[in-house]
Amino acid sequence: MLFPRNIPIFVPFIIIRSMSEKANLKKIESISAQLGVLASEFTPLLTDENIKGKLGQLSRRSLEYKNGSFIMLVVGPVKSGKSTLVNLLAHRYVSPTDKLECTVRPSIISNVADAKDCKIEIYKSRTEGRKAEDLDLIVDELRGIVTEHELEQHLEKDEYLNYSDDTVNNVISPSYNKEDRTIITSITTTGSKLLAKDHVDGGKIFLADMPGFDGNASNLNDPLYDAISKRVDLILFVHSSVSAFNLTSASYLDKLREYNEAVPVYLVHNIFDSTYWKTPEERQSDIDRQVQKEYEEIRGKGFNIESEFISKVNLGKVTDAVLGKKAYLPDYEDDLMHELAKFEEIEEKLYRKITSNISELRLKRCEDRTRGLRDTLVAAIDDEVVALQQKKNAKDLMAGFVDHLEKELSISMTEQDEIIGAVESSANRSVFRTISTTQVNKSASTDECILLLKGVLVQFLSDIDQKLTLNLLSKFRNKEEAFREMVAEKTGLRKIDVKITPAEAATAKNIYDDDVSSFMNKKFFEFLRDMWHGTHTVKDIKSYISKMENFFYGTKESPSTYQLKELLKKEIKRLEAIYLKEIKEQYAAILPTIITDEQTASLETLGRLKTQLTNILI
Repeated sequence: MLFPRNIPIFVPFIIIRSMSEKANLKKIESISAQLGVLASEFTPLLTDENIKGKLGQLSRRSLEYKNGSFIMLVVGPVKSGKSTLVNLLAHRYVSPTDKLECTVRPSIISNVADAKDCKIEIYKSRTEGRKAEDLDLIVDELRGIVTEHELEQHLEKDEYLNYSDDTVNNVISPSYNKEDRTIITSITTTGSKLLAKDHVDGGKIFLADMPGFDGNASNLNDPLYDAISKRVDLILFVHSSVSAFNLTSASYLDKLREYNEAVPVYLVHNIFDSTYWKTPEERQSDIDRQVQKEYEEIRGKGFNIESEFISKVNLGKVTDAVLGKKAYLPDYEDDLMHELAKFEEIEEKLYRKITSNISELRLKRCEDRTRGLRDTLVAAIDDEVVALQQKKNAKDLMAGFVDHLEKELSISMTEQDEIIGAVESSANRSVFRTISTTQVNKSASTDECILLLKGVLVQFLSDIDQKLTLNLLSKFRNKEEAFREMVAEKTGLRKIDVKITPAEAATAKNIYDDDVSSFMNKKFFEFLRDMWHGTHTVKDIKSYISKMENFFYGTKESPSTYQLKELLKKEIKRLEAIYLKEIKEQYAAILPTIITDEQTASLETLGRLKTQLTNILI
């Protein structure tokens, strides 16, 4: 336990609201009511989770003043004494101080009147990538703006009741597990007058202990720093004699200033005095020089820091003074009591800063932050509207391309002639000349001989099919690729994935049917049947096969590929229809993925929301 002592008696200030403050209070109450109505109306209609979250956050942020509460943020480099200061202000051991890096995740400390209500709550995120959003919800829940039920949708919580110092060490000590989903620790304790309830318009005072930032800014880049920095009312900046003001300190001040330029800063310089070979005057001069440098850096960043809110104190001595005589030698009692008095003066100043005219300052910060969030939300709406309009335009263009796809991808007469020329010139005509004597049985029936001729025909047409299949597949893949590039250039859609399945030519598909072939009339085979009588020699068979070849290519005296071309034209048309249908179906399937009907409808919703947001005078 840390450490019963004589607690200074703070005299409460009587808060008298000015006329302007009353007017501003009515204004923020009106703004909160309007934003609450907007959140209720538009949240179910919005499709973008980012905008939906920002609208809820805006509505909650406008309630900060109404719900009271005040957050003091304790920040500083690693091992500067932040945790020691937090323990002293809480009048309880709430933050480990004996580790290499004592604070590895934020802790928020608040006061309760009854010791039986003391507890530690560990908040853990249910979903990856929601650190900032979840921390914002936790702060709202601690401030009474959202319910615990609303919080449970995104977070889970472990509770430790009636905790001890060992509990603090075991629960809050560093965890280097990369899978640790802990967001923040909430600690309620008794004993601290500074954190006691009802000092801020009926709300609580919270002390936020943040991880220290080191020279590599490892903690500084944590989104939790961003999230908590947007919610503070007073900054306790802790530096020490061994943690000189560096670039990381300056970077964090820049981050804080972005959200809190008007927030007051209290600088606590923790004295680590080990240069005993110097005179007291020299040691004090070194400390004064360091503090002046820290003050100038903070002031130079544009922060509201007054010279009276700069304190130099040895927090280690204060801690031992609080622990009592068992913690130090009698000869050092006067020195330690002097440091304790200096620390109690810090508490007194902090208390006066919080309670003196703080209501008006909180109201102004509530207005400023609500306005800032509103402007951020409007900017997000503008970005989303532009993105959705681009998608809608792309979808409209794509729909037009789908409607005209057949015209763009159909095989032209020139392309058809090229394909036919390539197929007929490379066709395997040798099948008409390779029949051997052993393939003809002189005693075979006419039907058996005709079957032999059909086999030759199938072999020829199979070769034709193979070449036509490859030519058409290559042609449609090239045409679709060119079409896709044109669509991407016009619509801006770069991730169009169309797969073309080879459609196989089948000119010989029904060659064994009774109809013989769809492209060759029966007369040809009837002619062969009529000619087929008596004994047949190989010469006879070759003659018949030659007639078959002449059907496709004509004779030497009168060459003609008319029949072959007609065959190929019909097959090209059949395959073209297959390819066009397949490609069109895939492009049509892309349309609803570009922008959904709900997103299209949200364009009008976002327009109305933006209009109503900008009409609210904040």
